Amino acid sequence: MILCLGALNIVCFFVGAKIGQKVVKGEEIKAPEITIPTPVQDYRKKKQAEAEQNKMDTIMQNIEAYNGTSAGQKEVL
Repeated sequence: MILCLGALNIVCFFVGAKIGQKVVKGEEIKAPEITIPTPVQDYRKKKQAEAEQNKMDTIMQNIEAYNGTSAGQKEVL
């Protein structure tokens, strides 16, 4: 573990030195672009679609159970 931490410190030093040299030379420093992986986006879209479907199901159940009063109605989230 000590060797890993030592190696990580050396790597961080060299990365910092490289960035420092860019600053001295006046070069632009860009942060790497972070994109969300496709499976995460697909999962979010799927969950959103399920939430919309559940909402529509609740609305349809409320329409079926409507008898002129609010008895038997479920809350739509």
